[in-house]
Amino acid sequence: MARFSDDAIARAHMVGLGVWASPPSAPDAAVRRLVAMQAQEHRYARWSVGQRSSTRASDVDAAFDAGAILRTHVLRPTWHFAANDDLRWLLALTGPILERRNARRDQELELDGRTRRRAIDVIADAVRAGPLTRRELVDALEQRGIGTDGQRIAHLLFHAELHAAVCSGPMRGKAHTYAAFDARVPPGLAHEGEGARAELARRYFATRGPATLRDFAWWSGLPMGDARAGLAAAQCDLSSFERDDATYWFADVAKRVKGPRVDLVQCYDETIISYTQSRDVLQTDDVEFPVPRSIDGFVHVLLCDGRLLGHWRVVGAGAGAAVETRLAREIDDRERTALDAAVGRYEQFART
Repeated sequence: MARFSDDAIARAHMVGLGVWASPPSAPDAAVRRLVAMQAQEHRYARWSVGQRSSTRASDVDAAFDAGAILRTHVLRPTWHFAANDDLRWLLALTGPILERRNARRDQELELDGRTRRRAIDVIADAVRAGPLTRRELVDALEQRGIGTDGQRIAHLLFHAELHAAVCSGPMRGKAHTYAAFDARVPPGLAHEGEGARAELARRYFATRGPATLRDFAWWSGLPMGDARAGLAAAQCDLSSFERDDATYWFADVAKRVKGPRVDLVQCYDETIISYTQSRDVLQTDDVEFPVPRSIDGFVHVLLCDGRLLGHWRVVGAGAGAAVETRLAREIDDRERTALDAAVGRYEQFART
């Protein structure tokens, strides 16, 4: 069973998720390989893309502004990055699920079906001439008598995203914009229904295995029955093993990477957020999960050979960005060298 120890699974995750041994590639290729990457913290989500594509922050920003990488609500009800040619079928699969799950909150905000449809039409019409900021869309909705106070604007934009009216546009200075969906997303639907569930499952386990059905259901946001059906359709391309009364599925077993290897991953990185049942392989005797709810900013995660070593934060921004670390144990000289290299990789990315 040593092959499937916590260490072995953690290392396989790092290789499969592209943090290790990832050849240089375009930022959108790194995102496409992982299907979707959680991205509500845009500043740090850029780093998740950069460390998988060996690119500079400016390269990730250029891909985002050009629409090769899009940021919208898909899978679970939070923002994700997706490649533009994956977004249409992903939204068709998960959009209706997210709408159903949001029904109670819509009711609390007095957003009935008619109001949502009117708002989506107003938003779609407003961005037809070009990308707009959230503030500009608030003005457009208010001019048409649609209230946007409190959380209503966030939920109206959420529904506009789910109905493929808008997705992310290019940055305007430090402000995000919303752009017309059809102007940024190529036409066509590559996968539908059962085929979409199977495609999602196949690509999940190929990049995040070994992982369990519960892991996949959590990450995808699919109801358990749909997740199970997707795995059943994809499992002919997968292998499996039993561990702790659970079945772990994977496409390949990663070769051992010479260590020690230290990595700085942001707190919503796919190495963490892709799992629920299998997330415990990150833990060690020295560091427990989850990320600490810290008021001093040490919320990001240091991994040594794929397992928790401590936490990190950034002070400053742009050319002045610097990393500070908080370790949970003593490290030896080789680990110190690996840590210094990891810090250097992030700081170089943030400054370029």
